[in-house]
Amino acid sequence: MKKSKTSSIIGISSATFLSRILGLIREQIFAFLLGATNFADAFLVAFRIPNLLRDLFAEGALSTSFIPTFTQYVLKKGEKKAFYLSNLVINFLIMVIGFLIILGYIFTPQIVRFMAPGFSLFPEKFSLTIMMTKILLPFLLFVSLASVFMGMLNVYHKFFIPAFAPAMFNLTIILGGLIIFLISPSSHQKAVLWAMAAFVGGFIQLAIQIPSACRLGYKYKFCFDLKFKEEGLKRIFNLMLPAIIGLAAVQINIIINTMLASFLPTGSVSYLNYAFRLIQFPIGLFGVAIATVTTAYISRDIVKNDISQLNKNIADSLKLNSFLSFPALVYFFLLGQLIIELLFEHGQFKPRDTLFTYQTLQFYCLALFFYSGVKIMAPVFYAANKSHIAVISSISAVVTNLAVSLSTYRVMGVKGLALGLSCGSFVNFLVLSFNYTRHFGWIKDQNILSGIGKHALAAIVMGIAGLSLYQWLKGYKIIVSATGTIILCGGFYFFLNYLFKSAELEKFFRIIKSFIKKKK
Repeated sequence: MKKSKTSSIIGISSATFLSRILGLIREQIFAFLLGATNFADAFLVAFRIPNLLRDLFAEGALSTSFIPTFTQYVLKKGEKKAFYLSNLVINFLIMVIGFLIILGYIFTPQIVRFMAPGFSLFPEKFSLTIMMTKILLPFLLFVSLASVFMGMLNVYHKFFIPAFAPAMFNLTIILGGLIIFLISPSSHQKAVLWAMAAFVGGFIQLAIQIPSACRLGYKYKFCFDLKFKEEGLKRIFNLMLPAIIGLAAVQINIIINTMLASFLPTGSVSYLNYAFRLIQFPIGLFGVAIATVTTAYISRDIVKNDISQLNKNIADSLKLNSFLSFPALVYFFLLGQLIIELLFEHGQFKPRDTLFTYQTLQFYCLALFFYSGVKIMAPVFYAANKSHIAVISSISAVVTNLAVSLSTYRVMGVKGLALGLSCGSFVNFLVLSFNYTRHFGWIKDQNILSGIGKHALAAIVMGIAGLSLYQWLKGYKIIVSATGTIILCGGFYFFLNYLFKSAELEKFFRIIKSFIKKKK
């Protein structure tokens, strides 16, 4: 059960890397088939609801509340009692989410009108969004149950399969997209078939985790505790509501941005989606991996009341986050248009769409470090029963995003919406960091500021060199200039960190080397 923290991060990252590569291929196929059209906008709004719940549960509230409680049960009450608790949670979710799905079918038009009020001005787009929302509603149950199995496996330091499950989701949709391409239906039918593929992919993402949980000793049992007599169940759901609020800042901000974008010209919702998917690549590859492992370790630190080890884990995670997120931020901001042109500018996705997506990406990528940092910091407060702090920070982020977005979106368009989300993420991280220092003390003797400073300086110098390199490569085909700048900028960034004697660089390559040896 015991496993190196950084080794676990690399293990998750390897599985997540496959998932994110498949995710980019999925987005490429989506862009080729539907571009930034009314049909693309309609699907993205329809998928926003289950996607929101996935982010909140699979990488958020349920994991944040379930993992510390399940960990406590395993350590103090034994595995039999812990698995009984997991069955109580699973059955409760089936009942509650099932009821919400039924309500969703009844009130679908109202939900769509709330999510994208501007769509009601276009009857065809509005009705298509309603149809696809109904197809995707059961996805809510799949992702909710998947998050429970993910939590069980993570507590036992089985990180690979939960990280690999989204890869199966993406692969399913890719296969669906290839079938759509081969049968060449109308754009309306393409969007509906794409929604059906996402539905199937969600089920597979759940199913692939169940055998691993069973090998740990888990067996499903039909049991209920509607009166919340079980202490652990009561604690989980007492934590979940504030956790949803506390971790929902980015998701709520995305909903706000979607609502406002529905009033902007056709394609605006799609530009937000494509840009956000690009920043999700480094966040998912590194940020979520770091946060997932950190959550499992800090839960044990809190249970053992080991504040010194807690500070070390948080400091190590934040430094590793800066080491991995800063170069991505700088590259996206300065040279992101190359990536967008290479990945998406095919079929229905036009050069104009590339330009607007890149402008949106420039403002979105400013949140990279803070977005991942929130995922690292927020779980500390739930594990320590200080959920009100995370709630306050989340509300502050939502208010900030709303203020910035409302004041800029009519002038700046989708760029203003992306700027609002980045400002909200910054405020969220700032409030969490300030309160962490208040309650757990300053993270001492970890060289955190100097470590983050080295990574920031190396990323800036890398960016300047990358612009010069692009001037030399821009006469070549896009695949040469894009991949060339990525590879050479990455190599130069590692070289600079070597000169700066970055501890994260040494640790990164040491663990990768040991990880490769294990695979042989």
